[in-house]
Amino acid sequence: MLKINKKVLVGFIGAGFIGAVNLANAQVGFPPPPPKVSPAAGVIDMHVHPDPDVFGRALTDFELATIAKRKGMRGIVIKNHVVTTNDRAAIAMQQVPGIEVWGGIVLNKSVGGLNPSAVEWMHRMSGGRGKVVWLPTFDSDKHVKTLVDKEKSGLVVAVDGKVTPEMEEILKIIARENLILATGHVSADEVLTVVKRAKELGVNNILITHGLTNIPGLTMEQAREVTSMGAMIELCYLQFLTGPAAQYKWMTHWDKVDAESVAKAVKEIGADHLVLSSDLGQQGMMTPPDGIENQIAAVKAAGVSDEDIDKMMRKNPAKLLGI
Repeated sequence: MLKINKKVLVGFIGAGFIGAVNLANAQVGFPPPPPKVSPAAGVIDMHVHPDPDVFGRALTDFELATIAKRKGMRGIVIKNHVVTTNDRAAIAMQQVPGIEVWGGIVLNKSVGGLNPSAVEWMHRMSGGRGKVVWLPTFDSDKHVKTLVDKEKSGLVVAVDGKVTPEMEEILKIIARENLILATGHVSADEVLTVVKRAKELGVNNILITHGLTNIPGLTMEQAREVTSMGAMIELCYLQFLTGPAAQYKWMTHWDKVDAESVAKAVKEIGADHLVLSSDLGQQGMMTPPDGIENQIAAVKAAGVSDEDIDKMMRKNPAKLLGI
């Protein structure tokens, strides 16, 4: 009979490498064998960062789509901080048939910031793959003050509990075209204000971008408040890997939000209001599909049920995308 070193096995599980592998087939000194069906099968990853980009990325759109398809994933959503990705998504689907790819626009300064015209042109692009409007990320006031210089300022989407006129117009477009509002890197107070106004204007699909890390830094009470208005909270595998002990310096400035955090959120908020994604694609990191597999293994080890994982990684993303 094969003897398994318990310490090694626990280490594999804790790192998220066992996944759906039959433990009887595990062997000390070797990686586990590949599962017959990837745990990522059917998953839609709402947050990936492929190349080309202004930051180092590990895989091109086509390479990432190919790997995701091989794993049996249903789809991916391409995010880029400086250019639109709806056109890239359409081309990726032409080149890699058998997987769905979506894109959108991040409202940073490179596209004019809070620019309603940019959103109008984005959703009209041929192919119909433009679905997500992310609020400012690294150009947001919250990001600048948190990670760059607290004395400097960035873009704001709401002031004194009221959205800016430009934000108002953008929300009307999102509502009219049934797009997804993703909150980017704006502050928790801005998130609350924008979500409230979005619902008043008829926006159906709202995703709070990596909501429980330090940007935006929602408290659990605030998270419950926005989900009571119909928003979903995104929890990314990248944040499982961040914190002071992270492998790269740029990752150490982000709070760690790990599998135990997900399990707590499931209990306090409910899986119906959560989305798990990877936020991967950076140079030197694992592929987003590998991250999805590890994320599933880690949250299962933390006590989250298969049913709740299915909601957070398959059903809820599909609901947001309207498919």
